[in-house]
Amino acid sequence: MNNLFFRRAINYPTGPGCARPVPLPIHQRSRRHAMPVNLFSLALLWLWSHPLCADTLRLQLKWTHSFQFAGYYAALEQGYYRELGLDVEFLEASPNTPVADRVMAGEAEFGVGTSSLLLERHRGKPLVVLANIFQHSAQVLVARQQSPLQGVHDLAGKTLMLEDGADELVAYLTQEGLTPDKYRTITHSANHEDLLNGRVDAMSAYSSYELYHFRQAHQPLQIYTPRSAGIDFYGDNLFTSSKLIRRNPRLVDNFRDASLRGWQYAMANPEDIIALIMLRYTSQHSADFLRAEAEHMQALIRPDLIEIGYSNPGRWRHIADTYADLGLLPQGFSLDGFLYQQGLGDNRTWFYAALTTLLGALVIFAIALHVYRVNSKLHNLVRLMRRADVQQRNHNHVLALIAADEPLEDILLSLVEGVEHLKPEMKCSVLLFDRKQQKFSVAAAPSLPDFYNQAIAHLQAHDTAGSCGAAVATGKRVIVSNIQTHPNWEAYRQLAAQADLMSCWSEPILNRHGEALGTFAIYQHKVAEPTAEDIQLIEESAYLAEIAIERKQALEALRESEERHRMMAQHDNLTGLPNRALFADRLQQALSYAKRHHKSLAVMLLDLDDFKPVNDTYGHALGDELLKAVALRLQEAVRASDTVARIGGDEFVILLHQIDSPAQARIVSDKIGQLLAQEFWLGEQSIHIGCSIGIAYYPQDSSDARELTHIADQRMYEQKQLHHPS
Repeated sequence: MNNLFFRRAINYPTGPGCARPVPLPIHQRSRRHAMPVNLFSLALLWLWSHPLCADTLRLQLKWTHSFQFAGYYAALEQGYYRELGLDVEFLEASPNTPVADRVMAGEAEFGVGTSSLLLERHRGKPLVVLANIFQHSAQVLVARQQSPLQGVHDLAGKTLMLEDGADELVAYLTQEGLTPDKYRTITHSANHEDLLNGRVDAMSAYSSYELYHFRQAHQPLQIYTPRSAGIDFYGDNLFTSSKLIRRNPRLVDNFRDASLRGWQYAMANPEDIIALIMLRYTSQHSADFLRAEAEHMQALIRPDLIEIGYSNPGRWRHIADTYADLGLLPQGFSLDGFLYQQGLGDNRTWFYAALTTLLGALVIFAIALHVYRVNSKLHNLVRLMRRADVQQRNHNHVLALIAADEPLEDILLSLVEGVEHLKPEMKCSVLLFDRKQQKFSVAAAPSLPDFYNQAIAHLQAHDTAGSCGAAVATGKRVIVSNIQTHPNWEAYRQLAAQADLMSCWSEPILNRHGEALGTFAIYQHKVAEPTAEDIQLIEESAYLAEIAIERKQALEALRESEERHRMMAQHDNLTGLPNRALFADRLQQALSYAKRHHKSLAVMLLDLDDFKPVNDTYGHALGDELLKAVALRLQEAVRASDTVARIGGDEFVILLHQIDSPAQARIVSDKIGQLLAQEFWLGEQSIHIGCSIGIAYYPQDSSDARELTHIADQRMYEQKQLHHPS
C-alpha cells in the first residue's frame, strides 16, 4: 500500500517527541486545480497529527540490557521511532528499581512492568498499560534441588530473595498456602551465586534469563512456576502515566505503534538483534545466551498465534480477581482507565476551530470526509485480509498442538483464545459432555465469569436447556439472539443477566457417529444474530474441537489398553499386587539406590499358615477372597514406598526400602503377624489363619538380589518348622 502515498520529502518541523504528518492519498494530487485545497488540508492535517514536542523520551526497562527488550532496540535501530519524530533513550534497571515510581516521578515517560501494575494502580498511582508484550509471564521461583520429591511447600520457613514487582510469585505462594509470614525475604542481589552457595534457599528469576546461567553451572534445580497453580499472568507490560496520555495522546500512540513494530521485527529477525545488542548495548552476554533467551521468548510472546501487544480485558479481569481472592486487591477492583484504548484520549475540539478559521468548515470537512472514506475502505480491506490470515494461523496452531499430543485443555483453550483474539466482542466456551453420566464440564471459557462457568456445569442435555443443552440434545446448532426473551433460557435468564450475556450461539461437537461430545458456544454482551462469516467461524471451531477430542479419546483408549496389558504382565490377576517379575525389578532398583546412598533395606518372605484347610473346607472361591483380604492387610502394614508382592499360591514377599536398622524390619514383621492373626469375616464365614515370615537384610546378609530372597526363604521355612514341627 506504500505506493498510494506521497514520497516527496517535505521540510516538516521535527524534533524530540514530534510526530510526522499523516500522508495524503495520491488521488488528491491528480488534478492540478485541487492543489491549493490540498496544501491547506495538508497543513491542517499536520496540525491535527503533530503532537506537542517533548525532550528525549525515556523508557525505563525492568532489567539490564538483553534480548528481553529486543523490540525497543529494533524500533530505534530500524528508525521506527525516528520516522515519527521520537528521540528515545533506554534506562537500565537493577532487581529493585521501582519502575512504576520512576514513571510517576517523571524520571521516565514509559516503563516495562509486571502484572503488579494493577497493585500499583490500587495504591493510587494512575498507571495505564499500553501493550502486553509477554502473553505469559517469565517470572519463576528457583531453588536448589535437594530431593526428587521436593515441593513448593518445602519453602516454608526458608529465605527467599525476591525482586521488586514479584507480586505474582507472592500470589502463587499464598495460593499454595505459603503466606508471607511463613518465609523470610531479602533484597534481590542479581547474583545467582547467592542461591548456588546457599545464602538463600530460593530466588525470583526470569525463565528466559537466569535459568541459562544455572544450567551452565550444572546445578540441579527445582523450578516453581505460578502457571502450575493456574496463575498465568501477562509479563513485560509497556505502560505510562495517565497524565502523559491526557497531555499528549498522539505522542503515546506513536511511541506504542513504533515499539510494537520494533517487536515484530525483532521476533522475525532475532540474529540481527543479537548482533545489535552485542555491538551497542552490552558485552556481558554471549551470543549463545542471547540466542537461548530469544528462543525461549517465542513461547512467552507467541507471535505465531497472537498479535504482539494484544491485551485481553477478560484476562486482566481474571488477574485482578486472582489478586482479590488472595487479599491483594479489593473484590471487583475496577479496570476503568487501566487498559489503554488507542486514540480515545485525543481531544480534537481545537482542530475543528482551526478548520473553521483557516478554510471554512464545509470545504475542508468535505475533503477530510472523502479522505476518511477512501482510507476506511483501505483499512477495512487490510483488516479483512489480516483477519483471514490470523484465523488461518490460529487453525494451524491448534492443529499443531493436536499433532504434538498436547493436553486437551491446552488445545481447547488455544482454540477459544484464537477466536476471541480474532473477534474481541465474542466470549467463547467449550463444554464437554459425558454421555454415561449425562453431565457437562467446562473445558475452556477464559473470558466468562467463574460463577457462570460453575453454574453452567450443572446444565442438563435437554431441548429447552439454554443453547448448549439444547444443542447436545438435538444435535443441531442453536442460535439465541436474545437470551432474555428466548424460552430455552427461562431458567437461566437471571444467571445470564448477572454475567452480562445477551446472546448465545451454540454448535454441537459431534463425533463420526453423530454422538455429542460437547458444544462450542459464542456469547456476546449485546443482542446479536450471526452473520454468514460467524456461522463459518463457529462451524470450523467446532470441527477443530471434534478432532482434538476424538484424538484424545482414541489415545486414552490406547493408553488404557496398554496399561491393562502392562498391569497383567506385571501384576497378580487375583490380588492386583506386583508379581514376581515386577518385584525382582523393584528389588534391583532399590539395591542400586541403597549402594549409591549407603542405605539399608530388608526382604521379607511370608507364607500363610493353615491356608490349605480353608481351601479344602470352603472351596477355592472363598480361598481367593481370603488371599485378597490378606493382600489388603499387608498393604496396611507397610509404608507407601514399600512393595508388597504375591509370588504364587499363599506366598507373599515384601520389600522395605531405606530402613534404619534390622529392628525396624522386625517391628513390621510383628505388626503383620498381629494383623493376619485377627479374624477374617468372608461372607458369613469366620476364618482364622497365621503366617511364617523370614527376613534378609542388605548389606548384612548379602548385596545380591537373588541371594537375599533365598536367605529370606530359608528363614521363613525355619520359622514355619517352629510353628508346625511335623
